[in-house]
Parts: sequence; C-alpha cells; structure tokens
Amino acid sequence: MRESQAQHPPWGDFMCVPPEEGVRVFQTTGTTGIPVKVMLNKMDWTVHFYEQFMHFMCGYGIKPSDILFVPFGYSLYIAWWGFQAALEQAGVMIVPGGAQSSQDRIKNIFEWGATVVCGTPTYLLHLGETGLRMGMPLAGSKVKIVVAAGEPGANVRATKLAIQELWGAKCYDDIGSSEISNFGFECIVQKGTHVIESMFYAECLDPDTLKPVAPGEVGELVLSNLCTETMPLLRYRIKDLVRFNFDRCECGRTFLRLDGGILGRSDDMFQFAGVNIFPSAIENLIRQVPEFSNEYQIVIPKFGSGKHIRIRVEPASSEITKEGMTQAVKGFIENFKYRITVTPDVEIAEMGELPRFELKAKRLIRED
Repeated sequence: MRESQAQHPPWGDFMCVPPEEGVRVFQTTGTTGIPVKVMLNKMDWTVHFYEQFMHFMCGYGIKPSDILFVPFGYSLYIAWWGFQAALEQAGVMIVPGGAQSSQDRIKNIFEWGATVVCGTPTYLLHLGETGLRMGMPLAGSKVKIVVAAGEPGANVRATKLAIQELWGAKCYDDIGSSEISNFGFECIVQKGTHVIESMFYAECLDPDTLKPVAPGEVGELVLSNLCTETMPLLRYRIKDLVRFNFDRCECGRTFLRLDGGILGRSDDMFQFAGVNIFPSAIENLIRQVPEFSNEYQIVIPKFGSGKHIRIRVEPASSEITKEGMTQAVKGFIENFKYRITVTPDVEIAEMGELPRFELKAKRLIRED
C-alpha cells in the first residue's frame, strides 16, 4: 500500500471511489516506514463505521444515557474519531477532552459525571495514577466502563486488572486498524475479543508458510473487509498474532473470539538466546510486581554483544525502601527466568524518569 501511494500519490491505485467522494481522511501510525493515507466516503463513515461500533457499544454495555469522555487530541491518527462519531450518532453524550492536561481531564471526568472513558492502556494507567496523586481517585468517579485500544494491554491480564482497580470500572478491549477499520470488541463476559464476522472474514495463518493453523494455536490474523466501499481490503495481513476460539461465548454470541485479544505483533516478537519473546508477555510479568510503577522499557541488546535483555522500571512509590525494591527485583528476575526462560538485567530508574505516553507507548528499544 505504501509503494502504491508512493508511485501513484496521494491515494495509490487501490481506492474504489474517486477522491471527491471522500468525507474523512486519516493516516496510519505505529507502523514502520511512510504512513498509509486512508480515505472514507460518506457511506463508510456514517453507515459502516456506525454499524461496526454498535457491536462494540452493545458488547460493552454502553447505553444512550451514558456520558463518554474522550481524552484525546484529534489529529490524522484515527484513534477515537470513529468511536466518538458512532456513539454520538447513537445518542450518547460526548464530552471532548482534547488540548487538556491530565490533571484537567481528571477534573472534567468528575465535573461532567462521565460514565465511560476511552484511551490507550498506557494512558488509562497514567490517568489513574495521576488521580491518586491529586487526591481524586478515579475509582470514586461515576466511570463504570473504560475502553482501551491501540496496544495489547487491555487483554494482558495483569494490565487489565491494574486498570480496573485504578478506575473501579470494567476495562474492555477495542481492536481495529486504520486500513481495515473496526473489527474486534470484548463483551461483558470478558473472555476473549469477538470478531464481527458479519462484516469481516478472518483467518489465522502461520506467518511463514501462510497456511492455516489449528484452532487454539497462535497465528497471524489475516482479514478481509466485506463491508466498506472506499478500500475493501482482501486477505490483509495486519501483523497481529492471535489465537482463535470458535466456542459459543457465555454472552450468547457465536462470533469467533480471539483468546487473550491481540497477543502481540509478528514484527514486535524478537528472538533472544534462541527463545521467541513477545513484549506483552514481559509486560504481564512487570504488572504483577506492586513495587514497580506502570511505566517500563525493554532494551534488546545488539546480536552477539553478550549482553542480557535489560528491563528498566521505576518504583511505584517513594515510600518503597531500597531493601524492598531489591527483593522485588530479585523475585521479578526469578519469575522472568521461569516464564520466559532467559535471565534479564533490571535497571531501576528514578520516579518519573521514564517517558509517559498519551497515544501508543514506545517501550521496546533495540540497541544498534
């Protein structure tokens, strides 16, 4: 798609409607290389996106009487544009939270009586921690539903539990991409992420052979968009790794589920000491250590350097003693060795030293 748009700027040769029919434009983020430009016509934006997000809305248990606070500064990144537009169309009150500090956003969540908040898992954790420091714990707000997208964290068990504890609310997964649109939502049962099979055809393939894997095995998600008019992609590889579950869900839906949501990305997975490692697996171990804050970095050394994987963490509180942190690091390393089967080095950064993110977090660092 990038090559097509480079050769036939700006839209490439794969759009199925003329540019004058476009009503919304976006571009991709979180991928390598030049962003892909995305266009939507009126039918896609007002009808197909709406139908997709009604599955999400019903799955999460959101009602027209709810109040959605959107802590996001709008840009070319699609993020919450579609979610907000669809829920607004369904009668949900929208409180915009762009161009505000995290502190002001927390005040507005309380002041406007928001019952639903959306964001990346990273930013939802950050808002929760900020609320505690302000003496305004979000668990004391009216928020009952938080919707997380942009990162795998919403279905990383330890991360989901941390978000739910900070907010005193249920945390639901939201999966989509700029190119393929919005295809996956978690239901109130919280046992996997449903794929909207009435609008998408999903395959789970071996990333190397592109042959189907058996149900329950991990493979790369390949999607065909059966609904949009502007760019109905067929057998599109979005690089997400998933595990299919075809059993009927306890909620009654028969849509297939992705057990554990997005498990990672095929281009994020790295090999170290002969072991395939997913960053989400490391995140799950970090979140289990109460002495660590919610921010971290994974530093992968250059191949052949002889160095260990380095995990950078912060203390969760200034009240944690040096001895307490040392014991926490020791226990983390032992658990890491047992679960991942390699031994990491752990670096303790100062509180607040590691970067914070409003959009997708960039925590994986590859040394040259």
